[in-house]
Amino acid sequence: MARSEASGVSAARLRSVDLALGYRHTRVVDSVSLELQDGAFTVIVGPNACGKSTLLRGLARLLAPQGGSVLLDGKEISRIPTKAVARRVGLLPQSAQAPPGLSVADLVSRGRFPHRGLLRRDSAADRAAVTRAMERAGVADLAEHQVLELSGGQRQRVWLAMVLAQETDILLLDEPTTFLDIAHQVELLRLLEQLNAAGATILAVLHDLNQAARHADHLVAMREGKIVASGHPAEIVTAELIKDVFGLDCVVVSDPVTARPWVVPR
Repeated sequence: MARSEASGVSAARLRSVDLALGYRHTRVVDSVSLELQDGAFTVIVGPNACGKSTLLRGLARLLAPQGGSVLLDGKEISRIPTKAVARRVGLLPQSAQAPPGLSVADLVSRGRFPHRGLLRRDSAADRAAVTRAMERAGVADLAEHQVLELSGGQRQRVWLAMVLAQETDILLLDEPTTFLDIAHQVELLRLLEQLNAAGATILAVLHDLNQAARHADHLVAMREGKIVASGHPAEIVTAELIKDVFGLDCVVVSDPVTARPWVVPR
C-alpha cells in the first residue's frame, strides 16, 4: 500500500478525474473527481437517479467515459487488459442474472476467471477460493442448488460470493443489501467491515443513509450527477445536507451504539 508518511492516509489506487458518464445523449455523471483511498470503506449515498450506479460502472470500466478519465495505479483503466483489471477490481452490480441450470458452486467459480490460465481448468487454489468465498457469504450449504431456485436474498449472497472468489483488493458494490432482510443486511455489512479491516478497499452504494453513516469511514453524497459533499460521516451528515441532497426535513442525533450520526425524519 502506498501511504503518505506525513498524513498516514493511503494513496488512491483507483480514481476518476473530471469523469463524465452517460447513455447515448444523456449525461448522468458530470465532471466527478473521486479518489478511492487505499484501505478505506467508502459509501456513496444520494437520491434515486443521481448517478451512483453509473459512477460505479464507469469506475469498473463497464461504461466508457464521455469525458475525463478513470485511473488505476496511475494508468488509464481502459488501456489495461481486461483480466488484469479483473484481478484488481471486483464489481457486484444491481440485479445480476444467472443463466438457467447453473448451480451456486458453478456461478461462484466464475469469479476465478481472471486467475485461470489458457486451459481454464480449476486449480486447487481456485477450488479453495470458491469454498472460502461461499463460506464467507453464508451460502456453502447451497452449493449444489440451482441459482434460479433461490430467494432474492440468497441470490444476492451468491453473487457476493462470486465477487469474493475473484479475490480482488478493490471491491465495488452496487446496493449489496438489496433483497436482504435486516439480519442479513447487518451480517453482510459486518462482513464488508471484516474484509476492509483485512486490507480490502471498498466502495459501496447504499440507500439506507443510517447504515452508510454507521459503517463507512468515508461518505460521498451525490445529487444530479455531481458530488456535493464528502468526508467522514461525523463531519458531513447534517440536517442541512440531508435537506439539500434528499429534500428531507430531519434532525440528526447521535447513534446510541456507535455515536455516529443518525438521521430521524421530522
